[in-house]
Amino acid sequence: MRWLDALFRPLERYADALSAKTHGVVAFVSFCTFVGVIALGFVPVTRRIQTSGYSTTDLQAATSRAAVDTILQAFEPVMESVILLSVLDYIFIVAGFFLFFSLHSLSLKTLTVHDRLVLIPKIGMGLTIISRLLDSLENLWVILIYTNPDDYATILIGLVNSSETLKWIVVGVEYPMLGIAIALALLTRFTSLFDGRSESPQ
Repeated sequence: MRWLDALFRPLERYADALSAKTHGVVAFVSFCTFVGVIALGFVPVTRRIQTSGYSTTDLQAATSRAAVDTILQAFEPVMESVILLSVLDYIFIVAGFFLFFSLHSLSLKTLTVHDRLVLIPKIGMGLTIISRLLDSLENLWVILIYTNPDDYATILIGLVNSSETLKWIVVGVEYPMLGIAIALALLTRFTSLFDGRSESPQ
């Protein structure tokens, strides 16, 4: 178990470095940024890009050079919006990272007394690192494609597809793990409060 302790120690240090109140503030600001980027950024910019007949989702899902070239040609009139969407995506990634890390840190602080349950937020933090890294790489491969439409390496198409597939596999576990961590932390908090009241002198 020493290797496991060594693996999770940096995550514990991050959680311990800030107070619960500070983690709460970081989570709130990150959540507002997270939602704001979606509502005020992704939605209108994506609609603008879709006037070309395609979306960046189509580009990420394309599996052949011919399909990618067709989409890139259609993107030419809205290329500024495509670039803006990539910038927004990185802001979204950073906001999501701090949101999930702060929520897991709060859960970790509450579950510290439980040797096994505390592994859940720690694993969740690890999954967040992996998913955000894969999302960043996917975005990078896409940028390398559309910034060099005439001479991009064909291997980038496979890298986009692989990064996207792996990302969604990890996200499929990451989000439920966050929900479980929060639920256990709330249950532990309320249970301890209830027990404290029950044990108080009548």
